[in-house]
Amino acid sequence: MGIPMPPPTRNLGLALASGALLAAASLPGPFGPLALVALAPLFHLLFQRPTPRHAGYAGFVAGIVFLAVANGWVLDSSVRVGPALAFGYALLLTLLAAGVGGCMAMLAWIATRSPMRALAAAPGLWVGLEYARSQDWPLSLPWTALGYSLGDHAALAQGAAWVGVYGLSFWIVAVNAFVAALPRMSSAARAAGLALLAVPLWPAAALLEAPPSAVDSVRVAAVQPNVADAERGDPSRYGAILASLVDLSRRALDAPADLLVWPESAYRRAQSDAGDAFLRVLAHDLGVALLTGAPRAPDAGRGWRNAAVLEPGDGGARGVAEKAHPVAVFERAPEGPFARTLARAGLWSGTVERGVRATPLALRRARGRAVACGVLVCFDASFPEVARELRRGGAQVLVAIANEESTGAWSAQLHARATRLRAIENRIAIVRVANTGPSLWIDAHGRIVASLAAGEGASGAHAVALAGAPPPWVRLGDLSVVLAALASAAAASLIAPFRRVPVTKLAIPSGASTT
Repeated sequence: MGIPMPPPTRNLGLALASGALLAAASLPGPFGPLALVALAPLFHLLFQRPTPRHAGYAGFVAGIVFLAVANGWVLDSSVRVGPALAFGYALLLTLLAAGVGGCMAMLAWIATRSPMRALAAAPGLWVGLEYARSQDWPLSLPWTALGYSLGDHAALAQGAAWVGVYGLSFWIVAVNAFVAALPRMSSAARAAGLALLAVPLWPAAALLEAPPSAVDSVRVAAVQPNVADAERGDPSRYGAILASLVDLSRRALDAPADLLVWPESAYRRAQSDAGDAFLRVLAHDLGVALLTGAPRAPDAGRGWRNAAVLEPGDGGARGVAEKAHPVAVFERAPEGPFARTLARAGLWSGTVERGVRATPLALRRARGRAVACGVLVCFDASFPEVARELRRGGAQVLVAIANEESTGAWSAQLHARATRLRAIENRIAIVRVANTGPSLWIDAHGRIVASLAAGEGASGAHAVALAGAPPPWVRLGDLSVVLAALASAAAASLIAPFRRVPVTKLAIPSGASTT
């Protein structure tokens, strides 16, 4: 007697359903919680014991649908780097979808022995896959981790303070596995599973706490100029753009502030170690420390870097924070043989070198002691370790500057969502200042306390509380969480002895024939 396989059309339907739900959850806004059930249709296949090849195919189809939408902002952008955009998108999509297919093939191999063991291994395997594809490879984007789907839903994401974005992904996949297994579980197992999966929600109780009556804070003014990249790159427009920045700054400083922030690349004059006379005079005239994005000129054998410069304006020490993760292809200079080959073929246009990861900058306030301010330059906010290192280095507040004018409003919303999760992970307030918005004042629980609407020139100022003691994740870090997840997958799939289920005990789908 042979083991009947599910009809291919059913496999495809379940794969497409999971892909569509994952795609919807990847979008910024209200659909993120769909991630909690998005993988359940795909996991349902495991109870039909497909071959690894068939399961891998289903996973690949789901991955194509999911990742095509999740990375669809690439095609929505106005970046023009010739055929490199389409080439990079197609290559990235295929490689990442193959990873999802490989994960499903591995789970199908485990499911031939025990579908329940396969579901138990699924969260760890998925987290390992996410971590691998989110590293800073020549073609990689970290925003597709399932944990980010909860970034716009603070009540569901508070566990990130304990386990980070990958811990959230582990929980999301575990919920999906539970949903897929639910019809085959006893009442006692269902109750135990629900209780266990509800544990990661308890940190949300912190959202119910009343804020302390007296909180040490820093008041940050933000300028959102909303300047098109084509205009920003036109030398004849430099004067007008600078005048607009100064005007918006004065409006934001109707009430005194401790820090004034301009977005990434707002100031076009190259910076050297000697400093900039204009910024120094302007900060002194405005009576506030000024932080602005600016290009860092080549020096000491190093090329151009994307940076943020802090000019205190009161004769204090000047600070610099360089962008550690320039965006691949159109910003970062080619590194390694693969990227250099693409550059020689005209498929890689970036020229900016990686910067040195910064330590917190000293921000002197008009009242009270100086505070340690960490700076994230645009894409750096999407890499958890950058914010974590700043927090471990003593940062009491973070500022994230960005410019997504060329990559579009969609990417800006994804970037803002990732920034909110950085605030939760580190229990630290973050002020995000973006050229085209949205510019946000985010509290230590990831809640938006004030904002500037995207797509318009605006400015404003608000106070954010200084960080208290760092949460557990700052000490643990992502690697320890990922290793624990992989260990759980190994325990589920390898440590306990496998026993194949006799064919006579297999549930035969209704209407299926046997041989």
